[in-house]
Amino acid sequence: MPEVIPVDTARRVPMEFRAQTPGRCQRQYINKPKDPPPGWRSDIQAWIDEWVERVDGRMPFGTHGLKIIEAPIDWRLISNSGVDEGVIRPVIGAGGWPMIPGSGIKGLFRRACPQESLQRWCGSDCGDKNLRPGILRFHGAWPADAGWTAGLLDLAHPQQEWQVGIGRGKSGGAFGVVSLHKPRLMIGLSSTDPSISESEWQEIETTLKTALRQGIGGRTCVGYGSSGRLSGDVIFECALEGQGPAAKLLDLTPEFRPTMFRAAIRGMALRLFGALADERVAREAVGRLFGSLSREEGQNVGLLATAYTDTHSELGSSGRGSWEQPIYATSGRLQWRCMRRCRKGEDEALAAELLAALHGITMSLGGFGKSWRRPDHRIFLPDYGKTPIGCHWQWREPENLPGWIDVQSSADLIQLLQKSRNVAGRWLAATGQRSGGSARWRELIDPGQMSIWIRRAKDPSDAEAVHWFHEPREGEPRRDARDLRKSELAGKVNQVGLIWNRLLPLREQGGRQSTSPVSRPASPMSRPGGATSRPANPTSRPAGGAMSRPSPARQASSAPRGDVSIAAHAGAYLESLVLHGCSLNANTQLREQHKQLVALLDRGGGAGFTRLVWSQP
Repeated sequence: MPEVIPVDTARRVPMEFRAQTPGRCQRQYINKPKDPPPGWRSDIQAWIDEWVERVDGRMPFGTHGLKIIEAPIDWRLISNSGVDEGVIRPVIGAGGWPMIPGSGIKGLFRRACPQESLQRWCGSDCGDKNLRPGILRFHGAWPADAGWTAGLLDLAHPQQEWQVGIGRGKSGGAFGVVSLHKPRLMIGLSSTDPSISESEWQEIETTLKTALRQGIGGRTCVGYGSSGRLSGDVIFECALEGQGPAAKLLDLTPEFRPTMFRAAIRGMALRLFGALADERVAREAVGRLFGSLSREEGQNVGLLATAYTDTHSELGSSGRGSWEQPIYATSGRLQWRCMRRCRKGEDEALAAELLAALHGITMSLGGFGKSWRRPDHRIFLPDYGKTPIGCHWQWREPENLPGWIDVQSSADLIQLLQKSRNVAGRWLAATGQRSGGSARWRELIDPGQMSIWIRRAKDPSDAEAVHWFHEPREGEPRRDARDLRKSELAGKVNQVGLIWNRLLPLREQGGRQSTSPVSRPASPMSRPGGATSRPANPTSRPAGGAMSRPSPARQASSAPRGDVSIAAHAGAYLESLVLHGCSLNANTQLREQHKQLVALLDRGGGAGFTRLVWSQP
């Protein structure tokens, strides 16, 4: 009989050499126990620890004789070695350091290379009978210092189906990924031509930096691997600022994750297309636009890529005692480009119009990131003070937006919703994705499924619906259907409700010009005790100062103590309450409260709400 290895001995086997099966080593899917024992760590966390503990602290890559070009990565860099089954992690080179092979750098460079220099620098195509090598040698890319060892644990947490209400509507679980957090890359080049001039090297460097703006590594369409602001091929961009609860990685490290922008726009596209076509067509349309690997959406290299640039972001914390949670405040520019050529009826101008519509709906009725269905309680219900709830977003530079997405009145909102459905319908027709009916999802941008009521709030203290989610208190009798606390209609921790509540800044009644803090070119952010510390009134503007740029160094393992915020609009708001329809299998209690709330809101809800009539003319 073969010798049985004792359990204690087996546990000392490094994760890298264990079978990738549950119970031995499962680095991809993270199944955290309901009551984890003290010190519990996922297998991917243990694998990262074992890797980093054995890394050479000195950079093992030589630079002698190389032309080095530096590339600071704005957020995260992901690349897959293709070696380990069940986990995405970079190629590991000398001394345990991650690297991107030269072949990847050459491929990136070649796509941006001027045609007249292509053969001299990169060589002839493989199909050319007369194969000739180019003069450039690509030695790969590696981190400039050992700071890359921090923040390696990344997380993918699919929530699209749960958020929109597709199928059984369950959260997709957590999946571990290894990526580098804000590394400064060194890219090594050399030439076989000793007579190459300095001016030609300058052209080569310019070409490489142009290539890097498209993103390096994997998942560049969602913001990974971005290096500097996009230019030239941007089809839609907008400047915005916002605040809300920050995401946390598996090890509870807080992080501001710009992937939330693409996720929000992608989800809104599903809601918009799902109202005009059945589930199959809607999901295929979104897959072709944003990319997909699923069976339902097909295997697609998406048309659209995004980058969050010119960013100023801060992490802090909010909430009392055990309710304390990390928060963020951010200001930046969201840019979209086409990452491949248009095909099968796709059109850049129509894609730009569709992106404008999706951003308009998201900003007018919702927001980005965690808790986007609620307004930020720190602004509109500052006495709450427990776990931070809700987010707040406002445009910067609204004068640069397409006028029809800059909602400042009920008429503007009606125009936005009607035109958005029109644009989406034109896109489906142009790409040959026609279908009758609509998807059977919980959330659709459909006047027959989504009811909207609006009112004008004179300032942040005049917000109305935000109070409904916290009444009545324990032991108090319910007043009426507006008492939404702990109800299925409002949603719970593990259940998405049927209500969106948003407060949209109104700069000037009947005008587009803004003198409020919304349209200033930079957004002050603050932490207590600093020159730009947040005033006691969360809606008042700080007296002066400018936000300091965040350090390029990695973020701390826990959120900094203290509040951080944008300078929230202090004037009037357009308050909206969106109520989605009940499903056919909803219970009697939910149906009755839904019916009663509709009736109350149609009578004004005690606060002057009016129903928005936005069906197609």
